[in-house]
Amino acid sequence: MTTEQTHMDEGKTPYFSTFQLIHLALISTLVVVTKIALRLPLQLPGHSGIFWMAIVIIGSGIVPKRGAASLIGLTSGILAGFLGLGDFGVLNTFVSYAAIGIFTDLALMLLGDPSNIIVAMIAAPIGHLAKFLVKWAFGVLTGAPLGFVTTGLALSAVGYLVWGALGGLLGALTLQALKKAGFFAYLAEKK
Repeated sequence: MTTEQTHMDEGKTPYFSTFQLIHLALISTLVVVTKIALRLPLQLPGHSGIFWMAIVIIGSGIVPKRGAASLIGLTSGILAGFLGLGDFGVLNTFVSYAAIGIFTDLALMLLGDPSNIIVAMIAAPIGHLAKFLVKWAFGVLTGAPLGFVTTGLALSAVGYLVWGALGGLLGALTLQALKKAGFFAYLAEKK
């Protein structure tokens, strides 16, 4: 490497600042802690999505860059897999969490600002439904009887969409409250 190349590399700024990466790591940890701590005995498919989709939407608003939700999903997937969460093993857990982040990110790229209630209530269910589809695909791939896998499929998908939308609503309302409280002005000073 020549000295000219070294100086050019030093001038590049990273896509995510260290401050933003710390926020994303903390938010990813919060997703996993929420999954562990907030177990509601509702027996409704996808009900935990109200909590973690809200957190993913909030994280996407706090670090408003493409890829923020994907990074939250990937990091929380690694943490959840390491802690042994999930019902179909480590690979399913990692892919499920990653899919949530990636598909939420894709939806936000198309739709825009996660603090907009309508945008959040569309993006969050898309991310949450991706988790459902990963679980369904793993069930089919592992040889679960197809009748068993498809029984209640429509009801489960609707549950994931509804709980995801409620999580998106909660996330957007939280972002709006943070904006009113001056949190984003505070963040701008700390960068």
